[in-house]
Amino acid sequence: MKKLIASLLTFAMLVMLVGPSFAIAETVGTGLTQDTTGGASPIVKAKWEANGADARGVAYASALDYYRDDSASAGAQFLPSGHKDVNKKIAMCAVVTDPDGLSDVINVYSDVFYPENIDLGAHHVALPDQSGDGCGELMQEDSLNKLSKADGIELFCNRVRSNNNNLPTFNTDPQYYDYDEICKADGELQKETAAVYCGTKDLSYEDPSGDYKVWAIGQDKVGLQGTLENHFTYLPVTAFEADFNSINYGNVRLNTHKIINGDLVWNSPAGENQASVRNVGNTRLKMKVSQDDMGLGKTDGNWNVKYDARVGSSAEFIQYWPEETKTLNNPLDLSELNEMDFSIDISKFPPTHSGNYYVGNMTLSATSVSHLTCSD
Repeated sequence: MKKLIASLLTFAMLVMLVGPSFAIAETVGTGLTQDTTGGASPIVKAKWEANGADARGVAYASALDYYRDDSASAGAQFLPSGHKDVNKKIAMCAVVTDPDGLSDVINVYSDVFYPENIDLGAHHVALPDQSGDGCGELMQEDSLNKLSKADGIELFCNRVRSNNNNLPTFNTDPQYYDYDEICKADGELQKETAAVYCGTKDLSYEDPSGDYKVWAIGQDKVGLQGTLENHFTYLPVTAFEADFNSINYGNVRLNTHKIINGDLVWNSPAGENQASVRNVGNTRLKMKVSQDDMGLGKTDGNWNVKYDARVGSSAEFIQYWPEETKTLNNPLDLSELNEMDFSIDISKFPPTHSGNYYVGNMTLSATSVSHLTCSD
């Protein structure tokens, strides 16, 4: 028995001696130098953005439709949907050439940047391919695909030129480019030493209104790049949705401040009371409210009823009289949902009214307020 124990102990010690060893992790630096020797950089002669879908939101089947936007002003302007989760598809196009031959161009990209000094706020939800950084930072980079010679000429030289002439931005370095230079009969598009490249991306319904910087980048085989910059405008649309269609104050006594609280759960239930509102535009907003007197009338020229409303349970109630529109204090940030609370205070029930039931109408609206800034 002693021999067995000794053998086992010896084995255990041997296992301990030859068992795995552990090392502390060490981080080492890495680096490289891009080889850009030889050749000349690609040139982006012109670039533009356009609608990538029709008015119903159906994506265009062909790049030949990438010449419309939502305004007659120079450059591209786009309208958001004003509906939750209904995004805006845009197209990004560029005319690219290379002094070393078009075959030297291996990639064409489009980089879209958020508007400068606009903070997206705590409630904004970025789309899957977006950075969500705001504040002028890069939103997203997308690849552009080469169109055929025929489609490129048709899109740029015919449809853009004839139907939306002031849409593109033209490069002025190393020379001034324009429609005549790019589209001439012996020009580079005809000779296929330049080509049109296009791609699409989505703007969220809640991406902030403002001016978005866009780079078109042509890259060649040794990594040399040519860039052209412009901006498009995401036009402001102030829009909200409410999950209630009536407020029932229930049984109300004289000179009693009766409060009807909303909630933070959308459509729970839909219809009466449990009021929630949400921002579905691309601006921040403040809610506005007005209401009639519900037939309660006046005494000595003074209303027999007054109301209060607020957005969010921590905000102060704002009082308003019948036929008066008041703006409520607490703004809704991009895509924010919050409760709306309402109250009523009646000083007199008119003796001329028949019955105990009173009905009226409330009107909700909204006004835009400034975006959060990146220092807030």
